[in-house]
Amino acid sequence: MKSVINTVLAAAVACAAALGSTAAFAQDKTIRLALQPAPILGYYVKARNLLEKRGIKPEWAEFPFSPPIFESLAAGSTDAALVGTTPLFNVIGKDDNLWYIYDELTNASGGIVKANSDIKGPADLKGKKIAFPGKASQIYSQFLVYLENSGVSESDMDLIRVNASDMNALFARDEIDAALAWPPFTTEPVRTGEARSLFTADDVMKIKGGHWIGSGWVVRPEFAENNRETVIALIDALLEARRALDENPDDVYGVLAEATGYTPETIKFMIENKYTGHFDGEMVVPDAEAFKSAYEIFDKQGAIQSPVPLGPVLDKIVKPEFAKEALAARK
Repeated sequence: MKSVINTVLAAAVACAAALGSTAAFAQDKTIRLALQPAPILGYYVKARNLLEKRGIKPEWAEFPFSPPIFESLAAGSTDAALVGTTPLFNVIGKDDNLWYIYDELTNASGGIVKANSDIKGPADLKGKKIAFPGKASQIYSQFLVYLENSGVSESDMDLIRVNASDMNALFARDEIDAALAWPPFTTEPVRTGEARSLFTADDVMKIKGGHWIGSGWVVRPEFAENNRETVIALIDALLEARRALDENPDDVYGVLAEATGYTPETIKFMIENKYTGHFDGEMVVPDAEAFKSAYEIFDKQGAIQSPVPLGPVLDKIVKPEFAKEALAARK
């Protein structure tokens, strides 16, 4: 009888251990995160240990741009990441195993001309040399929107493929008349008085609350399903970082400057002058209809390479409930 009781107890202990292991897996306190070198709030979350404060152990990685981040997500090496809107559109038509959970950056791209230029609008671009980062970039599609209904097309000008980091040097040598890129490559020459803004993404694509959705956060569905509390904690940490931008901006500027290699003055200028912005409050909650509007504009310009229409895909991947839950917990 005693041996039977011992056997039963041993089985119970083993079962409890198995259940405990399953529970630990179901709410993993570790999250692997990917960032890009830009003035994004994930760097503030990292620097100020905002996830650790919530009992989460983050593992951070940095990538130069979005495509390798999507590869890391697909391989299961990254759990959540900040990605650009246009790269996201070009990926989800082929692989929709992502959930979009949080809108972060607004604006964040545009065109500039030299401060003394006589270029005022699309008609003045005829015959001009314009540097741009390539047809795969979202600024190229935004530029086509800028030209719409003006009677001017890209064939009326000389578009020159140039890396954004090289554009200011070409400006200084008077080898180009205009440049299409993103901050700080478009904002630093404006800050120093060498250039002025011709247009920004927010000027031509008022998708959400009068703003363009430049980038946001995605998560692997499997991770989010098994670790909902961890995903909510990530969004809550981003919301705390966004509040710090209002309450202690110099601290945020300093962190973003150190993370990106830009100066605090550069970061301050681009944010305070709204060349790049950060959604706040209810505006961080992603909206499938807003995304569809953005997709339709880009698709019209031929910027999206998708084998299927993305409307139904966006309905599937846009998940507002995580941000809503994080916001509700703050009230």
